[in-house]
Order: sequence, then structure tokens, then C-alpha cells
Amino acid sequence: MKKKRAIRNYVLISIFIVLSLLLTFIPFSVPGTNYNFLGIGNLHLGLELGGGVKNTYDLEVADWYEGNKLDAYNKAIDRVQYLLNLDYADAKVYLNENDKVTIEVPDTAINNNYLVGLIEMKSTSGKDAEAKVTGQDIASVKYMLNGTTHGVYIEFTEKGKEKFASLTKEVAASENQTMYIYMNKDYDNAFSEPKVSEENNLGYTFISGSGITNKKSGEQYARKLESALIGVNMSTELTAIEVKGAYGDAVKITMYVTTCVIILACVVVGYILFKELGLVSMLSYLFALMVSVIISAICDLQVTFAGWFGFLLGFIINFMLHMYYLKTIKNEYAMGKKFAVSFSSGYKPALFVMLDTLLITTGVTLLLLIVPSSAIRMLSLNMLITIPGTAFTSLFLNKVVAVNYTAFNLKNEKRVNFAREEKIDEVE
Repeated sequence: MKKKRAIRNYVLISIFIVLSLLLTFIPFSVPGTNYNFLGIGNLHLGLELGGGVKNTYDLEVADWYEGNKLDAYNKAIDRVQYLLNLDYADAKVYLNENDKVTIEVPDTAINNNYLVGLIEMKSTSGKDAEAKVTGQDIASVKYMLNGTTHGVYIEFTEKGKEKFASLTKEVAASENQTMYIYMNKDYDNAFSEPKVSEENNLGYTFISGSGITNKKSGEQYARKLESALIGVNMSTELTAIEVKGAYGDAVKITMYVTTCVIILACVVVGYILFKELGLVSMLSYLFALMVSVIISAICDLQVTFAGWFGFLLGFIINFMLHMYYLKTIKNEYAMGKKFAVSFSSGYKPALFVMLDTLLITTGVTLLLLIVPSSAIRMLSLNMLITIPGTAFTSLFLNKVVAVNYTAFNLKNEKRVNFAREEKIDEVE
């Protein structure tokens, strides 16, 4: 009966692993959503490995900005870098001579949402209409869910409150009751055209519309408006050009080969140390690798050199935890435990050590995220991605496959490289 149950468990585990393998390589659409899971095909190379595009923008400081021009430029660069970091692993922005700034992204185009600009609220449309409210009049901007309506909450300064009250009073009295909000001096395409039916002297407003349909679009809208509070406008008439990755194809090939060699070496070492049991344990280990790839694909995490190194560290830690459990079993058997009993008796002491290792690794990795370095950040993020798979397999799946193995081999300890200590009798 035990052998039948073990066979059933192995079949289920095998199906589980095969399904994970399919998820790793086969793309599919999620029913009822707009999400397309691409698996390993969704692992995009970062700028240093895969290259991308770059473009140069002219910088213009608003008339209302009070302060040094260079300080305004630095604030704009910091803001753009913050926005780029939300979507890319190693995109960069840097200041050039002659009031220009360059952006490089690991993509085929540069979205205008990453740019800072100027906001102008007007009572009539067009370039020549007077801007009644600008970025200097806005205190803060944030996404807000008002009941079931997604939108953006805008709070004005004291002067801004008066200006916005005057603007809304004028617009409400106009024939079409439309306020025109322009961004980045694009007067041919209004950023928003909210309707105004009465004066607003509250000091804040809530803007919604067809362009804000969910939390994501609302947050993008809010970030765009928030970027307009700096007082710097970015514009260009140039077309983005392609840039090559800093690392060539030889480096990428070396990374692929190194990864395969390390994984193969882990399998070989597992077999040398524990023979058949080591190979069984590698089923659990390989499953953890696939889980990490799936999580990376879902998160759309770009692959960078530092991130790849973080993956390798995570994989090596997972391998060591797998081997530690098997070593603990071996020690239990050496001290007299029955072969089948050693798999359970060795689990508890191994569990606490593995938990401590995972907690310390997670804590150190989280602390590294605060280091102001994109390379360390990507290394840490990729290590964190390996931890769920490591925890599940090292703490649970590895034991499951090992215990079920005992149904196939209850007698021959040589097949797993186990041996008794001298003068040790078998105990329960």
C-alpha cells in the first residue's frame, strides 16, 4: 500500500513539475483579463545587456520658478530617474551641456509619461490663452478612489486656491463650461478637458474621466501631474536612436553557459554525495528554478548582469539547503535510526536551521534594497524572487520526494551513500 501511495505521489509531483515547465516556456492568455503570460519570453534584457534607445531633450525652466536653474535641472533629472526606475532595471538619465538631458531605456521607444513638463489650466483653448493656474499653484497631487470612480485629487496652495476659484467661476459662466489643462506646452492636444458647472473655492478638486479607468491609469495620471510641479519642461524634435548594450554577445553567452554549468554541477554534486537520493532531491531543486523564472516573468523584471548574479546566489543557497536536509538524514541514519525513520527524525533539526538561513538571507537582502545603487538593487530583487521557490522546495517539497523515495528503497542504504557509524546499533 505504501509503495502504491508513493507511486501516486511521484506521478502527481511529476505532473506538477511538467506543468511548471510548460508555464516557463509556453505563453498563454489569462481568461477574463487582458493579461498575456509570456513565460521566459517575457524576460527582457536590461540596457547593459540588450541595449535599447536614447533621446536628447531640451530643458526649459518656467518663468515662475524661484531658484537656481541648475537646481531645477537636478530636480527634473531625479524625478525622471524615479519614474524610469518604476518600469526599468537600469534605464538612466543624465545632464548634457547646453541645457539638454539624455534618457536611455531598454525599450523600443521612450514614453512621454517619463518626462517632466509644465501644467497650465486655462479658461479657453489654445497657446495664446492665459494660463490661470500653473504648477506653482498646486501643493500636491495623488490618485484617489472616490466611491467607485477612479481619479486624481489635486490640492492647491493658498494662492492657488484663489486662482482656481477665479478660474472655475469664469469657466462655469462660459458657454461650453470647459476647462483646458495643457501639459508640456502641447497646445494642440489638451491633456484634459474637465467640465465645470460652478465655482470651486474649496482649495482642492477631483478630476476623473474616460482616460482614468482603474488604479493603474489613475496613478499614471497623478504621476504625470506631479511631474509638472517642478517647473521644468522637457521637449525634443529629435527621433530616438538605437543604442547597443555595454556587454556584447560574448558576455551573454558566457552568462547562459555559466548558469547551465552551475545547475549541472549541482546535479552532479547531489549524485556524488547521495547517489539516487541526490537525483530525487534535484527534482525539487529544478522546480524551484522554474518557479523563480515564472515569478520574474509575471513581474516583468528585466535581466541585468547584477540581477543574474542575484539569481545564481539564490540558486546556490537553495541547493545548499537541499543538501543540508539530506546530510541531516544521513547523520540520523549513521547514529542508528532506521532508514525510513531517519527521513522524519532528521527533518525537525534541519527545519530550524533552514528557516534561520532563509530569514537571515531575506533580512539581509531587504536591507540591501536601501543601498543607493541600481546594481545592488537588482541583485537584491532577483535574490528575493528566488526565496519563495527556495522556501517551498527546501522546507516542503524536498522532504516529500525524499520520504516517498523510501517506498522504493527500504533496504539498500548504499544506493543513497548512507552508512552506520562503527559500533552503532539500530534504534527506533
